[in-house]
Amino acid sequence: MSLPRLPRMNSLRQRNLSAAASALIEFDAESVGQIIRAGHGHEPDIWVIDPDRYEKNGRVLRDSDSPRMVAYSRQDGILYETDGCNACSRAAKDLNSLSERNEVPAELLQYLISLL
Repeated sequence: MSLPRLPRMNSLRQRNLSAAASALIEFDAESVGQIIRAGHGHEPDIWVIDPDRYEKNGRVLRDSDSPRMVAYSRQDGILYETDGCNACSRAAKDLNSLSERNEVPAELLQYLISLL
C-alpha cells in the first residue's frame, strides 16, 4: 500500500517546516501504515498534522506529549493517531464523542471532523 506524503496531508496551521520535520511526518505516516497493513484495513481518507508538534521555534520535535498526526478511514470507521513515538488505532464511528474522552487534542480532532 502506498501511503500519502506531504501533498496529501492537511495541516492544522499553514506554515513551512524544515526537511527534518517533514521527514518526521513521513515517518509517522509510515507508522500508521504499518498498523493498517497489520490489520488489513483501508487507507485513511483524511490525514491531519499539527505542525507545531513537529517543529517549534526552529527546533525539530522528535516526539510529542499527545498525538500530532491523526488519520481517519471512513470506510472502516477507524481513527489512527501517532505522537511520534507510539501509533495506535481505535474504532471511531462517531468522532464527535471521541473529543470528550480522548487524549487527541480537541483542536486537531475538530479540524479532522470539519474536513469530513
